[in-house]
Amino acid sequence: MTHAHSHKGIFSFVLIPLVLGFLLFGIFSIVWLRSSVRTIEYSIAQLDNKRMEELKARKMLMAEKASLLSIQNVKNAGGEKLGLVFPDRVKVIYVKKERGITPYRVSHAGNTLSTARGQ
Repeated sequence: MTHAHSHKGIFSFVLIPLVLGFLLFGIFSIVWLRSSVRTIEYSIAQLDNKRMEELKARKMLMAEKASLLSIQNVKNAGGEKLGLVFPDRVKVIYVKKERGITPYRVSHAGNTLSTARGQ
């Protein structure tokens, strides 16, 4: 009996501190894991907010680009600085190139060469 009792004492002397150590390690591991998950959640939320701000800034830049490239701004900038004007569609001359060595055919406001010769 004494031998069994001393064996039980050694077993409980080693096993109980070992179990308590694993239990404390497990509790602290769970707390650390929860803390890490919370930190990652906050980081993701901050990155998402930053992404939304960047998307808003991108939309604003696209709107500004569209306003700068609008045809009215091009007309104003070209007319004032370079003296450029958009052509009148009635006064445009169309030049068509044909294959081979032939003269170019020119028409004014949709008139063909044959109708121009007949007049």
